[in-house]
Amino acid sequence: ILYALFLGVYKASGLVERITVALHPLLRPVGLSGRDLVRVMMGFGCNVPAVISTRACSSSSRQTCMGAIAFGSACSYQLGATLGVFSAANLPGLVVPYLGYLTLTTLIYTRLIAPKAARSSHNVLLVERRTFLEMPRWSAIWREAQGTLGQFFSSAIPIFIVITILASVFDSLGLITALAGGITPLMGLFGLPPEAALPIILASIRKDGLLLFAEPAPLAVLTPLQILTGVYLGGVLLPCLVTALAIAREQSVRFAMGLMARQVIAAIAFSMLLAWGGNWLQQI
Repeated sequence: ILYALFLGVYKASGLVERITVALHPLLRPVGLSGRDLVRVMMGFGCNVPAVISTRACSSSSRQTCMGAIAFGSACSYQLGATLGVFSAANLPGLVVPYLGYLTLTTLIYTRLIAPKAARSSHNVLLVERRTFLEMPRWSAIWREAQGTLGQFFSSAIPIFIVITILASVFDSLGLITALAGGITPLMGLFGLPPEAALPIILASIRKDGLLLFAEPAPLAVLTPLQILTGVYLGGVLLPCLVTALAIAREQSVRFAMGLMARQVIAAIAFSMLLAWGGNWLQQI
């Protein structure tokens, strides 16, 4: 609700249009437009309304924008859980490198998946002029916020409830623990202990699964670099199931599966770079 209201202020005041025009030239080389950035920002509240809002994107950039949302828009569940882990570990300073690395890798990932048409000089805004700010009225703020809230409660919440029930069933059957056990040997690729496997699996279903990193057992064995690597990997390895279903509904199941496959590959590469690069920096 707070995020919808803040976004309403941005829109009603004209700040969104100012940001759109100002940042468009910087975003075009990575395959996004200034208007696409607004939708990526929306994803920090909830990815589902942001994915739905890409209907207004150009045909050349819509799929790229969906990829950027799925990879780099840390929704309120993901970002809140990440901040909770850093707080529990008494490492609030990790927020800055986390957001910095997430932003950098999202731009690189977006550049890699963007089609040539989205990166060309022909990708221009319909209105490229200076926009003016004004003091927003409460009625305008609420009107803008209602759209975001409506999409969240009508699209995200029903799917979220179903997924939560399914996750509970899987947990009671021991399937989640089995999946965590299956990827435990892979944790060594990222310099992580076996305790990191379960939070990463749960974060791929629901982003607040990252909170398991804040449990006493993982915190007792994780270094600051491992905590940073673990929450980054869990956050970007896969979009949550709610987001994946929304993308499949907006595009197709085939597109959603391809997007997730690309995201897994990118997440593994960036997480290994973070883990081993950070370890190298600590040693010099």
